[in-house]
Formats: sequence, C-alpha cells, structure tokens
Amino acid sequence: MTDEAARGRVPASVWALLAALFFSSFAVVGQITIVGKQVFDLTGDALDLGWLGLAEFIPIGVLAPFTGSLADRVDRRKVYAVALLLEAGVSSALYLYSESEPTSVLPIFGLVFVFGIARAIAAPASRALPIDLAPPEVLERVVALKSVVFYAGAITGPVAFGFAFVVDESLPYLLATGAFLIGMATLALVSGSPVRSEKALPCFQHSSVHSSGSTSPSDSE
Repeated sequence: MTDEAARGRVPASVWALLAALFFSSFAVVGQITIVGKQVFDLTGDALDLGWLGLAEFIPIGVLAPFTGSLADRVDRRKVYAVALLLEAGVSSALYLYSESEPTSVLPIFGLVFVFGIARAIAAPASRALPIDLAPPEVLERVVALKSVVFYAGAITGPVAFGFAFVVDESLPYLLATGAFLIGMATLALVSGSPVRSEKALPCFQHSSVHSSGSTSPSDSE
C-alpha cells in the first residue's frame, strides 16, 4: 500500500494515466465529428456517414478478441502507447490529405479504417490499465474518475475541434495529432509495473481485466 493510497489519495501515476485517457477521448470524439463533416461536405450524401462509421467499427469488432489477448500478454502501457502513436499517424495523414484539396472520400475511408485498427488495439489496454494501477483502497474512485475524464474529453473535443474547423478546415487534424502525442507522452509518467489487483471488486475484475477484449463507448479512450 502506498502512502497516497493509505490516505485515500489517487497516486500520481494513476492521474497521469487519466490524463492520457482524457486526451485520447478528446481527440477521438473531436476528430470523428470533423471527419463526418468533411465527408458530407465532399459528397452531400448522408449514407456516406454510415459507410464511414462502418469503416471505423469493422476493425474494432473483428480484432477485439486478438487485441484483448495481446493486452493480456504485453505491458498494457506499451500497447496503449503504440495505439496512440498509430492514431497520431492517421491524424497527420488526414491533415495532409485535407490540405491537398481532396475530391474523393475513398482515402478518408481507408485512413479511418486504419484508425479503427488503432482503436481496437487501444481499447482493451486502456480499459484495463486503471484496474491494474489503482490500489484497492481507491479502486472505486479511480473507476469513477475514468468515466469522468472520458466524458469530459467527449464533450470538450467536438467543441474545440469545431472552433478549430472554423479557423481552418485542416487544423482539427493537427489538434488531434497533438492530443494523441500528449496522451502518449503522459504514459511515460505512469511508473511501476502494472499489477492486476486481486482485491478488486468482482464486477470490475470481470469486465475490465478478464474480459479486456470487449469494447464499449468508453473503450475508445
């Protein structure tokens, strides 16, 4: 038991993880909003928004069993960091394509498909890490904070990205790239080897550790 946990405080390492989860949620939801706007502006067809969602979520559904297994065998911090780096790469590519005065949505669909792969990698690791790192004394508080930071990012992301889009249509993708990289950098502050908490509540263990391959909206962190 750490001194911070004994006093009922969330350790600094967990706060660093929560910061990474916030920046990820901020960038993911904000970027999804802008990509949808850009696709609709290019085609004027609402059906393309459905194809866009399908391009993103097919990799998540198909890869979930494999990425969940990966997160159970490899340091989850490293898995999550690699996923954030891949997401940043996709955002950079979207920025470059947006700057080229695009006329086709096919490259966007392709990049969004790769982005879905990155999210499939990130989801199990990001979901289980708070359980790994939180001392049993503050576990319930950390799980609640995880939901708070996700929704904070999901709310502020579209707002910030919308203002960035008004300034320049390509700027939101730079903003997403920066947010993903900041999230990856904060993972370097997550010290110590992740330990699966045997004292965690059964419901948390089942949903967040042993079933880390499953996904939900908050998994996108």
